[in-house]
Amino acid sequence: MTMPLISVCVPTYNYGRFLPDCIESVLAQTLSDWELIICDDCSTDNTSDIVQEYAKSDPRIRYFGNAERLGMNGNIKKAAELGKGRYIKMLCSDDWLASDCLEAFVGLMEQNPGVSLATAAEVLSDEEGHPIQVQFLFGEPVSIVPGERMLNRMARGDGFGGHSSFFIRTSAYKAIGGYDGKLVYASDMDVAARLCRIGDYLHTDLPLFYGRVQSTSSSAVNPGKLLDVIDSFEIPDKIFRPRSFPNREWLRYQLLTANLTARYLTNIVLQTMRGQHEYARKLRALLKRYGNFVFGIPLLGLHIPTRIYRRVSGRSKPTSLKPPVNAGTPSALRRLNSQAEI
Repeated sequence: MTMPLISVCVPTYNYGRFLPDCIESVLAQTLSDWELIICDDCSTDNTSDIVQEYAKSDPRIRYFGNAERLGMNGNIKKAAELGKGRYIKMLCSDDWLASDCLEAFVGLMEQNPGVSLATAAEVLSDEEGHPIQVQFLFGEPVSIVPGERMLNRMARGDGFGGHSSFFIRTSAYKAIGGYDGKLVYASDMDVAARLCRIGDYLHTDLPLFYGRVQSTSSSAVNPGKLLDVIDSFEIPDKIFRPRSFPNREWLRYQLLTANLTARYLTNIVLQTMRGQHEYARKLRALLKRYGNFVFGIPLLGLHIPTRIYRRVSGRSKPTSLKPPVNAGTPSALRRLNSQAEI
């Protein structure tokens, strides 16, 4: 097999019902020099049958079934490391790509060899694949941010986007040792931060992928765990080293963990008021072990009013636009094209 330009890496577990959209969006790409790697973490649904049926008609599709469960982050790591391409395009199995996604990303990365990680705006969609809004916007067609500046943004609590947004230079991925499969949840934040240690970050406001909000995703089953996972403290401890007072890494670590501590303290009160006593107890245990109380408690005076203001004003929502006219799942677009031809 010829070395592909891009490895589209799809970790999956029991998402057979979503995989046709995911796979067909790759098949519909305007750039054809890719391989599609689907890494199945011991699914019990029809995932294997679906993927292998597609693979019969296109040798660029490669199916790998794990012998035993690796868990979400372990499977993400394996999927990424099975790729042979010059670039890695991560894609969650319930999401899908815009038809020009790979071509657009390759063009941007080839023009900017110092970039290790690129991301794009997202068309947020509902479970049925109907577009809701375009989000994760920087306000410029293309933004190139030095890696060190992105780490400063991380310290202030800004994110990098998630797995389905990532387009990674494979040489950079190998240089940092790839994903950390031992993390509980936020391996995307961890790998993005480490990529920014060795290269620049690029973001385009082109909506190049579709993120699906659906009932079995982690954010839907337990929204709180996206905010209150142990990774939130372990990753800053890992990324911002070596640190000693008052160097830049020390300042970044204190700023991020202080903000986390203020947020968790507020969440403990809110969850207790809502009757979620077990959840509040787990948060207290987490803070007891990791909390930055020296700087976090003074921040409460700023954190609480800011949180109330954002809640009341709606400013906590991401900047967003209406979705493109031609947005939708591959099957929906086929129906529209068929109707237009009649």
